[in-house]
Amino acid sequence: CLRKYRKRCMQDMHQWLSFGPKYGSLSELQSGEQFLETIEKERKTTTVIVHIYEDGVKGCDLLNSSLTCLAAEYSMVRFC
Repeated sequence: CLRKYRKRCMQDMHQWLSFGPKYGSLSELQSGEQFLETIEKERKTTTVIVHIYEDGVKGCDLLNSSLTCLAAEYSMVRFC
C-alpha cells in the first residue's frame, strides 16, 4: 500500500514538473504595474519569487547572483 502511494506521488510530481511553464532565468520587473501584472497573470500553481532590491547594495548584489543560479536550476519557479 505504501509502495503504491509513493509511486503515485512520484508520478504526480513528475507530471507537475513536466507540464508547467518553464522560465530558467531571473527577469527584472521595471515598475509596480509590471509586478502586479506578473503576479495576477501567473498560474495559481506557479511559485513566484520576487526580490525587491536597491542598486549598489552589496547584499542585494549577492542575492541577485544567487537567484540567477537558482533560476537556472529551478526552471518551474518564476524568479523576478
